[in-house]
Amino acid sequence: MDTEALKVLVIQLAAVAERLDQRSQAAVQHVEQAGAMLDRSAHRLGSSSADFTREVSSALQRQSGEFIGKGLADSIGQFKSQLTACAHAASAAARTLEGERLALSRARRTWLWLGSGALLVASTLATVSSFHAVSSSRKEVERNQIAADLLRAYDQADVRLCGHRLCANVEDSGARQGADNQYRLVKPRPASTH
Repeated sequence: MDTEALKVLVIQLAAVAERLDQRSQAAVQHVEQAGAMLDRSAHRLGSSSADFTREVSSALQRQSGEFIGKGLADSIGQFKSQLTACAHAASAAARTLEGERLALSRARRTWLWLGSGALLVASTLATVSSFHAVSSSRKEVERNQIAADLLRAYDQADVRLCGHRLCANVEDSGARQGADNQYRLVKPRPASTH
């Protein structure tokens, strides 16, 4: 994989990480809004049921005095049992709503952890890719440095093309180089041909 492909990969990974972060933030915001709505509804239902129970209880006391005075004790008992059933239903609804709010809160925490984990994985991948790209670039710079040194030496040497081969003006009295002493130093290029 060449340097350009790695750069493209790093850019793509960064874009993916940013999209994951945006989606995670949107999901968290949505879950928080839903939790807040659920919480408000639970509190309204709780306060409404308490107010309703107080009003009904007060009305029941007033009416029970009248009914007792009129000898209608049976009707009061039936009305009281209906009122008690309504109060139990309201309490059950409030408990159910509280359970839903808690479940939503747990789901929100789960999404937060999943989003954080996804961002951590994406960041790790981006870091590893960046390290690989830097390492590859460093090796490429080293190769180019060696090639540049060779080109500078060639530019300063007195050499030219002889057909399809190189000819060099070597120093006759120069020290020999190489494992078998097969090389000689090339004379520097004269200043006028440079």
